[in-house]
Amino acid sequence: MVLKPEPIYDAYRSIVDGLEEKPKVIYLSPRGNVFNQQKAIELSKEKHLILLCGHYEGVDQRVIDEIVDEEISIGDYVLTGGELPAMVVIDAICRNIEGVLNNESIQDESFNNGLLEYPQYTRPEVFMGRRVPDVLLSGHHANIEKWRREQSEKITRERRPDLIK
Repeated sequence: MVLKPEPIYDAYRSIVDGLEEKPKVIYLSPRGNVFNQQKAIELSKEKHLILLCGHYEGVDQRVIDEIVDEEISIGDYVLTGGELPAMVVIDAICRNIEGVLNNESIQDESFNNGLLEYPQYTRPEVFMGRRVPDVLLSGHHANIEKWRREQSEKITRERRPDLIK
C-alpha cells in the first residue's frame, strides 16, 4: 500500500497557508540520512517542522518531490510505518530546545562531546556486593571529572570505536 499524494498535499497546504515562513518538511524513511545528535540539535533550532510518516510501502514519490525538504532514517532497519521514528525524532529534538531541560542535564550526555556517557550511580553505596566507585564518594570534583572522562573514553573505545576520530 502506498499513501496517495492528494490527502497529504491537502493537509500540508492547510498547515502552511497561514504561516509566514515555510516549515521544514521531513519524511521519515529508511532511504534518509541516519538521524544523530547533531541533527537533533540542528532541528531544535527550526521554527516550524512537519514530520511526514509513511506506512507500509510509504508515500507517493510525487508528494515527496513536491513538499519534502529532507528524508531521515532512525537506523538500518524497516518498520511498518514512520510513526515510531517520528516519536524518536520529536523526543531527541525537544530535549535540545532551550528551557525543556536545564543545560547541565544535557552537557555531558552521550554524543554531545563525541563520546558515550560515563556510568551513573546512586544510593545505596553497595548493591548486591557492588560498590559505587570511591572517587565518586570523595567529593573531589577534579578527580570525579577526570574519572568520568576516562570512563567515557574507555566505554567509547570498547563499544563504539567508530565515534573516535
